[in-house]
This record gives sequence, structure tokens and C-alpha cells, in this order.
Amino acid sequence: MQYIAMFQSRIIHVALATAEPMVANRLLKSIQQALPSFEVNASVLLFGMAEPLNNDEFCVPVDVIDSLNNFPPIVESRNICQSYLRHRMLETGGVGFILDDDLMWALPEYAFIALIDELLGKGCDMAFSALSGDSPIPKEYTRASPLLDVLMAINDHHIDDDVKSINEYVKGVGISSEGYSEVNAHHDFYSFKPEKFHRYDVNLATLKWQGFIENLAKGKTTTRNIHIPRKIYPASGRERGGATIIFNPDVLLHKNDALRCLNFISRRSDMIMAQNAKNYNFKLFNTPPIFEHVRDEVFDSKDCKKLIGDILGYALVEAKSEIKYSRTYFEFHLSNRIEQTNLLLKETSKMLTLLDEWLVKHHYIGKNQSNVLRVMVLENNKTILALKSIDLNKVLESFNQFAVSKINDLNLSQLEN
Repeated sequence: MQYIAMFQSRIIHVALATAEPMVANRLLKSIQQALPSFEVNASVLLFGMAEPLNNDEFCVPVDVIDSLNNFPPIVESRNICQSYLRHRMLETGGVGFILDDDLMWALPEYAFIALIDELLGKGCDMAFSALSGDSPIPKEYTRASPLLDVLMAINDHHIDDDVKSINEYVKGVGISSEGYSEVNAHHDFYSFKPEKFHRYDVNLATLKWQGFIENLAKGKTTTRNIHIPRKIYPASGRERGGATIIFNPDVLLHKNDALRCLNFISRRSDMIMAQNAKNYNFKLFNTPPIFEHVRDEVFDSKDCKKLIGDILGYALVEAKSEIKYSRTYFEFHLSNRIEQTNLLLKETSKMLTLLDEWLVKHHYIGKNQSNVLRVMVLENNKTILALKSIDLNKVLESFNQFAVSKINDLNLSQLEN
């Protein structure tokens, strides 16, 4: 294959968008240090820049794709990066990476070479690297299960009247007969089901309450870990693309896509791109982690737009079937996701309040930590109100227009061919 020769050139092209050049440079430096026998080049789209940045500030050769003073939607910045990466790969060969900027390289060079060789042996066109570290997902998804883990531990080990309200809450929880499940354990939306809860045992004697509360607020790992794959396996075409390896530059012709409605833009546009590539028979694979995600301390802080954008993106992905979008599926998954997210937020707020009362009464935390717990409740309330304010009719109207435009694009493409 042509792109086997591209890899043998030992050239790596990295494409990314960033508003924080120092963060991007940290990533590039980690790649350069881990892969001493490779030539690492970068193509960077800068946004939110008051003034153009000199590319001499980066540790590896950098093409500044553009320097924008505004903040384009993720879907637009990813498409710009994809187009430029394809140009660079066709021009000089090599393997391409499309990356989020808040990553760090986490694989020895010998292991990376072996991984690439295996992917090439499978005829891989594009691969999705799993991420170690904290998940780049809305923080609201990361709280409910750890809170319930902790409340159940308190209920098990304290028999005084102080746990009466906690006991009333946890007795309505059904424990899954399957026991604790590691798969997507950190992604609470998928693991938190009060009627069939996968419990994780917590040792209260060793739990550091201040660190637990801080991580809870930031969306970081607390009582449970993320399942990390150890082997290469075929991709379904429903993967996130924050750490994507490109062997065949033609796969980059498939664009990311998003639904725009009201003042929201759907997230998960990279999953639409992956689905399109899969439908056109490109060979896609998942890999063990090559990168570690370094979660931003202020990721989606006090901003419910990202969560709503994620809900819209989820429904759009579920509605997509090959080249068509189903309004029925979109409406069903959108309504269902909003309902389940409301449940997640309400139950999280109840548990935050119960935990706050118990910790304060037993003098485990002070005023500052108590305020952090209460702020999370206020944020939940704000998000619940935002979810209620969504005009579903206007969303569905926007979806109809989006679906029609995709059909028109397809018909035009067929005519041109």
C-alpha cells in the first residue's frame, strides 16, 4: 500500500486546533521526546488570538494554518485541520494525527512502532486511540456513581441516627447481580442506573474528602476508573476522534458535521465523520492508549451549553443510518437523553446535599469544601432549567432542515460523478 511507504519515511504530521499555544506546545514536546527517531511536524490552527503568534515559539516545525481572533465551533476547526493534514500527508508522506490539544504522549517508541506495524498489517486506514487519564466528557456525567458509592459505604459502616436520611435514600437502590462493571465506569451517564447499580466498594478510612470533593467538582476520577483496552480491535464507526491516527489521507475527505439550532451546536461531530468513513468501507480500528488526557481545570465550568451540545450530538449520531438521518430516531433519542440527564442531575443534587450534611455534622470538611458541594447543586439546577427551556419543536425543525440538506448534498454529488 502507498501509505506503508509513507510510514517507513518516519515522518509524523500532527494537526490540532488550540487557543492555548503553551498547552499545544506541551503536547508536541511530549511527542518529540518520546519519538527521537521520528521527524515530527505540526499544523496548528490558532483561535482566540488577539495578535498573530510566531511559530518559533513551538518546539517542533509548525505550519500555522490560520490565526483567528474568534472561537470557531469544534466542527469547523476540525474540518480545517483535516483538510490541511491531508494536504501535508499527500505532499511529504508520513503518518497523520488529529489531536485535541490537552493530551500528552504516553507510549514508548518501541511500543508505538509495534502498534503501527500491527495496524498496517491489518490494512488500517484510520485508528482511534483510547485515552488514559480523565475523560474529556461533561463533568455532570462523572459524579452520580461515585456519590452513590460513598453514600452506600457510609450507610454500611455507620449505624447511628446521623445516617437515617442516607439510609432512606440508598434503600431504594437496586444492586446489579452482575456486580461492578469496569466498562465506561467513569462515564456516569452509562453506568448510573439506580435500579440496577454497579457498586464500587469504597474504603472510607483512606478516602481523602478534600481531594474527593475537588475531583468531583472538576469531573476527574474519584472512586472508579476508566476501562482501558489493551489490544487492537475493529472500530464500529461510532468512536470519538480526539486522538486519531491517519494512514490513508483519503479518509480525511469525510468531514465532521454538526446540527445548529437555537444557540447550540451539537458536539460529537467526529463520530459523524467516523460513521461516514465506515460506511464507505474504510478500515477502522481502536487501539490501546497512545495519549493521556490532561483535563483542563476549568473544562465547561458554569456552562451548560457543552452538555446540551453533547445531548444533541448523541441524538444526531443515533439518528444516522448510513447516508440518511431518521427524524423518528432523532426525536426518540433526544427526548430520552434529556429525560435521563434530568434524572442524573436531580439524583446527583440529592446525594450532594446528603453528603454535605453528613460531612459537616461529623466535622470532616470545612466551609470551603461545603460551598463547593453546594455550588455543584446550584450548577445542576441551572442546567435543569436550561434543559426545560429547550424548544423541542424548533430543534426538530432544525433537524429536518439538516437532514434535507444532507440528502441534497448526496444527490448533487451523484450528479457530479
